[in-house]
Amino acid sequence: MGKIAHKGGQTFIGGLNRVFHCNHYNAHLQMSILMSEGISGHVPERLLVDAVSPLIKYLMKEGYTETELLYEFSFCGFGKLKQLNEEYWVTPFSHYGDSTYTHGKPGKVAYFNAGYVQGITQFFTEQSHSKLMDDDNDQYHVNTEQANNSESYFAYDVELSEPPPRFEFKDCIPCRTGIDENAVIQAVSSLPLFGRLGKNDTGLINAFGVVLTNHFADYYNRISYQTYFAMTQAGIPEEDVKEIFIQSGHVCAFNTFGGIMSSPEWHAVVEPMCKGREDWFHGMIAVINALGWGLYRIEKIDIEKEFIVRIYNSYEGVGYRRMYPITEDKSLSFLAMGAMLGLVHLLWKVDIRDKPSLDHDFYVSQFNNPENSYGVEQTDAIAAGDDYDRIVVYR
Repeated sequence: MGKIAHKGGQTFIGGLNRVFHCNHYNAHLQMSILMSEGISGHVPERLLVDAVSPLIKYLMKEGYTETELLYEFSFCGFGKLKQLNEEYWVTPFSHYGDSTYTHGKPGKVAYFNAGYVQGITQFFTEQSHSKLMDDDNDQYHVNTEQANNSESYFAYDVELSEPPPRFEFKDCIPCRTGIDENAVIQAVSSLPLFGRLGKNDTGLINAFGVVLTNHFADYYNRISYQTYFAMTQAGIPEEDVKEIFIQSGHVCAFNTFGGIMSSPEWHAVVEPMCKGREDWFHGMIAVINALGWGLYRIEKIDIEKEFIVRIYNSYEGVGYRRMYPITEDKSLSFLAMGAMLGLVHLLWKVDIRDKPSLDHDFYVSQFNNPENSYGVEQTDAIAAGDDYDRIVVYR
């Protein structure tokens, strides 16, 4: 497996940025991509497969062997992947096949796994069998047709910035806290957040009541932005498309942040440092800074008006700039907007401290109910050439 490195709030394995995300985010993001079905010249099913292959090809160029790729598939929480014969590969355990879901008819949803196989073999691959359709395993068929894995993810060279220290914004009194961010990051980093490949292991990461992956940031960015471009170019209003992707981040916050703030680890490490909701907010920001998403800095907390967070080296902003030219659009960090909106909702709309049951009914009836909800906007963006992403959650 490649070397693990940390820089500027980002985590790299084998030279590629990795970010922790849960099965709920992965499911909702994938469903959002599939909503673009029918747009001329855009095939979301192939995008979900083909967006993986260049990343695997990159790792192979960096010296990865097939054995190392299969090990990393499990280490990063995608399950277990193995070859049956020249034509077929199989995942007896799979994050996408076992832990994600659809809101429609069950189908062949393990596009990522097919793309991983396509990257290894360099031949056109598609899922042929699905446990969601009552097959014994998720299987992937390798065709004799050469796959097009040449699309570059690294068209532009983007340097990571040096984030400022905490409490940079002196006029924000509530931005001061007793939360020891370094201690929180160290505690999160010491957790066994990786999948195992042993005989009786699944290669999945079960933690905080969700199933995690240490995913390719470039994969998320490619499938999101290519679909965003396709949908807006087809005439769908920008704000409607953005809301679809922001909602995936909102779902992520409810399940992942909610699970973390309900976990024994949180109650043992973070809660003793907390005196009020503002400290819970600071504590969760510290946890986020251990997930590879970039480095989050709280600019303002005004519980009657707004919450402002700056994100240095945001994986969305940096990823956009590596793939596309500078844009004039300053609201393209969809995950960050949804996640910050969700964090505020968890603390100031439903109050996670009361230990509610974080199930679907509660999400619909309380957390995602328009009544008493906050709004969110992005005012600065790395994608637009700014030094950071700036997210404002407001009443």
